[in-house]
Amino acid sequence: MYTTEKKAILFVDSDSNQLQSLKRTLRAFRNKWQLHFANDAQQALELMQQSQVDIVVSETQLAGMPGIELLKQVQLHYPSATRLLFSGQAMRTPAQEVVHHAHQFIAKPCDTSDLIAILQRVFHLRSLLNNPSVEEMISSLGTLPSLPSTYQKMISALQSDSTTVTDIGRIVAQDIGMSTKILQMVNSAFFGLPQQIASPEHAVTLLGIETITNLALTVGVFSQLDKSVLEEFNLDTLWQHSMIISGLVQRLAKVAGLDQQQCHIPVLAGLLHDLGEVVLATQDTAEYRRIVRQAKQDGIPQYEIETESLWCNHATIGAYLMGLWGLPFSAVEAVALHHSAESQSNQRPDCLVVYAANLYAHWFRENQQSPYYKTDRLQALLSPTDFEQWTAVAKEYLDGQAA
Repeated sequence: MYTTEKKAILFVDSDSNQLQSLKRTLRAFRNKWQLHFANDAQQALELMQQSQVDIVVSETQLAGMPGIELLKQVQLHYPSATRLLFSGQAMRTPAQEVVHHAHQFIAKPCDTSDLIAILQRVFHLRSLLNNPSVEEMISSLGTLPSLPSTYQKMISALQSDSTTVTDIGRIVAQDIGMSTKILQMVNSAFFGLPQQIASPEHAVTLLGIETITNLALTVGVFSQLDKSVLEEFNLDTLWQHSMIISGLVQRLAKVAGLDQQQCHIPVLAGLLHDLGEVVLATQDTAEYRRIVRQAKQDGIPQYEIETESLWCNHATIGAYLMGLWGLPFSAVEAVALHHSAESQSNQRPDCLVVYAANLYAHWFRENQQSPYYKTDRLQALLSPTDFEQWTAVAKEYLDGQAA
């Protein structure tokens, strides 16, 4: 579905020296990327009326209109464009505003190789979807809804004087939407952290209760799932499944020899592995309804019907959103590949344990009879002893969850 046309990037900066520097830096990519440069927001918007732009990289301080206001306009009128905010200023104060409208925040000075890597990663993510309409739907998202019960628990906790950061972290870690948004914020360059954060609890600790309160009560970054959508698609069951997979991933990761720090990435991927289903259910409800009905009618897994209908599935949709929002790329890969047996490798245990956890959950639920959930690939990658141990751990854990 994608053409071989050059991908277009628009850089917006009122500093002409900065634009000239970018032109020199990216000269080697002129045959690969179509590069546009604008001195202010008005010029940028006029250019976007004339030419399709895939990525907008805007400085925060622009003549006539702040960069974040430009990105608001881009989000409204050109929702398929990826929006990156570029600044050398400390951005802690307006962070809540920015996460509504920018996919990622890039701090100046930014190493040339880092900037190129960010741009290449965005284009790689866009190629995974293979569907411009789905790409537009995801790129336009500013937030993800939460289960009403979790949302109300969060609001009540934030309004209580006795609530601790640990309490808030536990609530966030139980919710797909909150975890994704909190991790987007803490992994942005607002905070200049030396490494990416994969633990929602750790992210809450770094942000603090005041920032979380502003997100929830003032800016409205968190929202509740529509009750009719929640009930129609049994999304509370999806949340429960995600929590179960996350817990099983943690146990399999330990068996696989990953230490506590290494476990954070796959555990996060386990929690968010079906993030794409939340996106489809809330953003493309009619199509998702048809996919769910057809899957039940034909006795085929939903991801198969999704691929036939959308040219992508919930795994790549969830991974695309995670990547756009700057979550750890190892977690992005694990989510993208959690249904892909042929892509698994014992060289990537962080991906393998997520694939295995999801596989075991379906394998045991289907009484090991489903032609779509077979353990052949997993057996081929593990020694007989390891496979037996992984299977025993999975069965014990899943039996405990079902009890």
